[in-house]
Amino acid sequence: MQNKNKIKRLVKNNCAGYLGTKHGISNYCCLQDGPCVFFAQDDGLSRCTYFENGVLPMDEKLEREYKSERNVKTEPKTAQPRVNCQKCKATFSANSNRQKYCEKCKDKNANEKSKLRMRQMRKKQA
Repeated sequence: MQNKNKIKRLVKNNCAGYLGTKHGISNYCCLQDGPCVFFAQDDGLSRCTYFENGVLPMDEKLEREYKSERNVKTEPKTAQPRVNCQKCKATFSANSNRQKYCEKCKDKNANEKSKLRMRQMRKKQA
């Protein structure tokens, strides 16, 4: 494994489960309740899901190399849902499941809401 030292450094500096020396065990990992898999003497391809999901994404280059060395399949990012705008009926890619308006209509709708809000406030004051 070429990046073993980089991985060890990343584990020591960023992994929440790594505790150093504890209970007479060097490189103790509280998640494994024993030594960390990345500090083992054998060069086996042991895996730690916490490290792969929580710590490794901090270094994108190292993550790509790690996953290619160990033949870990990367999950494809989900496609954004296609939604029809409630005002103009145009189809657009929504950023969330609550988005109702396209970019053009979003600004117009915000302006209309603020105008209505100000009218109501002025009506109460008068």
